[in-house]
Amino acid sequence: MTRTRYLLWRIGQNFGISLNQRHATNAASELHLLREAEEILGRLCWNDAEKIEELSVEYWKLRTLTKKHDDLAHKIDSANDSLQKSHDQRSELLGLVVDSTKELVAERETLNAKSERLGSEREVILADARSVKRLHDGIKAKLDFLISESGTHTPEVEESKKELLNLKRRFKSLREQRDTLAVKIDNINKEIQDLDKRIDKRRGDMRDEAFGSYQNIGQTNRDISSTRSEFGTLENEMVLLLAEIGRYILANHTHPTVAEIVSKNRSLVNQMAALRISINLNTQLSGREVPALAASAPKG
Repeated sequence: MTRTRYLLWRIGQNFGISLNQRHATNAASELHLLREAEEILGRLCWNDAEKIEELSVEYWKLRTLTKKHDDLAHKIDSANDSLQKSHDQRSELLGLVVDSTKELVAERETLNAKSERLGSEREVILADARSVKRLHDGIKAKLDFLISESGTHTPEVEESKKELLNLKRRFKSLREQRDTLAVKIDNINKEIQDLDKRIDKRRGDMRDEAFGSYQNIGQTNRDISSTRSEFGTLENEMVLLLAEIGRYILANHTHPTVAEIVSKNRSLVNQMAALRISINLNTQLSGREVPALAASAPKG
């Protein structure tokens, strides 16, 4: 809002053209911009404000807070480095968990494959044994019938007895093969169980070590969160002090002591001065009380 536009709006109000709410909204938006600009101006100039008596409190507080700010920033950076190292260590340990048992796992897979192969052989033997038993039962039934019909010494009866004897021998052989395979499979399963225990123990030892990394990560995250909270509170306090310095410098930028400080930021000060005028004019047009934006002049 320039003074020329202000006069035009004043004339319009005399003719009943009034946009009070619009002017109030403009003034509020401009005031928000001015507050942000005051902080920026304070941030640019506070280091040179040591000799201004009216800013002595803000200046020395900022000196103290800046040191704390740097210390906290360094603390956060160090904690982040420590956190990254813990993450790297955890990843390395998790990789070692796999590597440390790779050989045992391969051995276990070999034994599993052997056990499955022997199991398949046993199933074939059991199927043969069931077939032999069915054949035996059939011939036995035939033999019983022949003996009842023609006696015990016919050629057919003798042949059937020989067949039964051969089937019994074959069945016995199959049973022995089954038992032998059962022992082998049982021994292999015991080896597999032993390997499982060794794998679990080795992985457990590595996980215990990795758990320490997890604890470090958790504690470091809590430390970072606490430090960042303190960092945020400190920055808010610094912003208030910087804004106070910027407000003072803007209000007194024509004073010789202050003018020397703002010489490098004259363009920003001029823009802020124009913004302050616009706020006052918009506030007047809205029919509200003009806010107090000035600060006391330096002594001397």
